[in-house]
Amino acid sequence: MLAIMNRPTHPRSRSILIVSALVVLLGWLYFSNNGLVSLQPFYFIPIALSASWLGLRAGLVTAFMCSAIRVLGDLANADPDFFITSHLIKMLYNRLSGLAVYLVLAGLMYELVVLHHQLEDRVKLRTTALGQAIASRDRLQNILFEVGRRERSAIGHDLHDGLGQHLTATAIAAGMLARRLSSQENPAAADARTVEGLIKAGIDKTRLIARGLLLDNVQPEELVAELGELAANITHEQRTPCIFTTQGQVTGLDVNRASHLFYIAQEAVRNALRHGTPTRVEINFIAAPTTVSLTVTDNGRGVAPHATTGKGMGLHIMAHRAELIGGQFSMGSVPGGGTKVDCRVPLAAAHCV
Repeated sequence: MLAIMNRPTHPRSRSILIVSALVVLLGWLYFSNNGLVSLQPFYFIPIALSASWLGLRAGLVTAFMCSAIRVLGDLANADPDFFITSHLIKMLYNRLSGLAVYLVLAGLMYELVVLHHQLEDRVKLRTTALGQAIASRDRLQNILFEVGRRERSAIGHDLHDGLGQHLTATAIAAGMLARRLSSQENPAAADARTVEGLIKAGIDKTRLIARGLLLDNVQPEELVAELGELAANITHEQRTPCIFTTQGQVTGLDVNRASHLFYIAQEAVRNALRHGTPTRVEINFIAAPTTVSLTVTDNGRGVAPHATTGKGMGLHIMAHRAELIGGQFSMGSVPGGGTKVDCRVPLAAAHCV
């Protein structure tokens, strides 16, 4: 039925030829059987096809043709008694009843086809509108991420060029003061050296923060090195062992995917240290023939049952980054305690060496 209601893919002339051929074939079968075998249900086929493919008027014409052929068949195969008035009236009544059924069938079929086509058009319009809305949302989200990146970059430059230089000058002044006090054998020289050490530690922290903010796009060939440096910096800065392992070498990873994967790893590690208080964090990057997989695992407190639906921005940002690059994101607890963040990204054009 659905095949009949769909718009035909062949020319209108072919539709007319098919319908006519079916009507002629049914008429020939009726004549050849001397009108003894009723083929009335089979006439529904050309009438339905005609109304569906050619329109209501064509369906009504086909209905009249089918009834006319049946009347001609009855007259051609009739015996002399058939032309008695009562028999003739009975035949005409039956054929008129059949014609009424055919006409109703043609009308109903046409209305069903019209409704079906309207529904198809509405679905196409809604699908197109939904696609445009999704595309607009993706463009807006990309713009928001770009604005955020620029803001982070501006803050990073302010930290590096402004606060960093100010702290450097302060450390130099503290060092000069410490040496002057030391030359005078002043007991405060030790305190001055302590202040100088604290300022230098502040400079190191400022540089680490500025570097994290200034890191822009990650080139695919630099992703593994950046992940390794991230693990080393976390180990040095947080005094928590962060181990990085990698398997395979992927080619076909673009800048967009590489950048988002790095930021997902960075956010996952920071979340683990902020909320899980682990004593060990592992970053694992695996390159397969058609996918890359990034996993961050820690041995901290694990994930609360409601964590995946909470209001924490870190989780939503990671999930959204994975969505932007067509990846699958998941986070959950691991046996024995801890949290596992996993992101798998398909790479249609990638292959491993």
